[in-house]
Amino acid sequence: MSFFDAFCYCLTKKRWFIIPFIVGLICFGLAWLRSPIYETEIRLQVESSNENSMQPSMLSSSFKSGLSSLGGSSLSSFLSTKTGVKPSDLYVEILSGREVALEAIHEFRLDTLYKKKRNELLLKKFYKDFKVEEEDTGIISCSFEGNNRVLAVELLRFMVESANTRYLNLERERLLNSLDYMEKTKKDLMDSVKAVSTELSKFYRKNNLVDLEEQMAITLKALSGYESQINNYKLTEQAQGKNNAEATEIRKRRKILEDKFKELRGQYKKNYVPSDNSLYVNSDWAVSKLMYQEKRQSDLKMYMSLLEIANVETMMTEAQQIKQMPAIQIIQDAYIPDWKVRPKRATWALTGFALSFVLTLLFVVFQGLSTEAIPNTFGFGEKIRLLKKSLRK
Repeated sequence: MSFFDAFCYCLTKKRWFIIPFIVGLICFGLAWLRSPIYETEIRLQVESSNENSMQPSMLSSSFKSGLSSLGGSSLSSFLSTKTGVKPSDLYVEILSGREVALEAIHEFRLDTLYKKKRNELLLKKFYKDFKVEEEDTGIISCSFEGNNRVLAVELLRFMVESANTRYLNLERERLLNSLDYMEKTKKDLMDSVKAVSTELSKFYRKNNLVDLEEQMAITLKALSGYESQINNYKLTEQAQGKNNAEATEIRKRRKILEDKFKELRGQYKKNYVPSDNSLYVNSDWAVSKLMYQEKRQSDLKMYMSLLEIANVETMMTEAQQIKQMPAIQIIQDAYIPDWKVRPKRATWALTGFALSFVLTLLFVVFQGLSTEAIPNTFGFGEKIRLLKKSLRK
């Protein structure tokens, strides 16, 4: 069989190719008779409640690092970490969620439109008409297709408003939880400040201290004077000689100064406590106590700093709660469309024409081969006759 033979045969059967035109016209008429489907759209952008809250986030980081430096404090979980979910992603999840969809279906009685009663079947039908997508620019596009143009517009506005309300409720709940947690944390920090302050007061009373750093300075100044006098006495002794009465007196004075020096510098008893009648302290003992004091004072300063940051965090969270900004900013409101999106009459006509043309062509070629009107080298006609003969038996 050659294509030229098939083409020539098809030209002799031109009347068959009227069928595709008829089918195309029928499809065009069917598309004309079908109810038009319209589409409307809302474009919006989610306002992030954290857009202007860079400072609290930085404070929160300082909080957690500061609390960790206090030796694994139980407060180190202050200010729960972000989930990583963008406000726009959360809003899209709410807007396209089951609850908002069912609320819209029942509000506008779409069960009568979709002819379904079960929620799952209604949702399946609804999500074929309702679409939500977020563009790379952050703009959220929300569209709905339906026969009723006014209903489509009202339904979209209803869903956006419902999602907005739910989003705001979640945001308010998050802020309230944050405030409760901050208040608890502030109380814990104030208790820690009080505990460290009490501990330092007891430390000073127990060790007969007034100002350890100042007392150490006085002691070191006294030790320096003692050392200088002891060295002078030693030089005087050497100049006077051993058997000199004046040298003996100087030696006694030097011995007294050396005892005083050892009392303020060197070994001390385990239960050593400075005298409450003197500001002098043993310098070695004072160094060990000074390290403890600096550690506790450092903790106290840290707690005070964290408490100050907690107050700032609380004020900013309260400001966010009072601000009550809308969750969304509508860039393009839903509109009543004046042109249908489907059915496309031309598309229906061309599709019907193309399909019927192919089927008609195949039928004509098949007929030509079976009657051997189209020459072939495969014995196609004989095989068709054998097949017909087998079917008659």
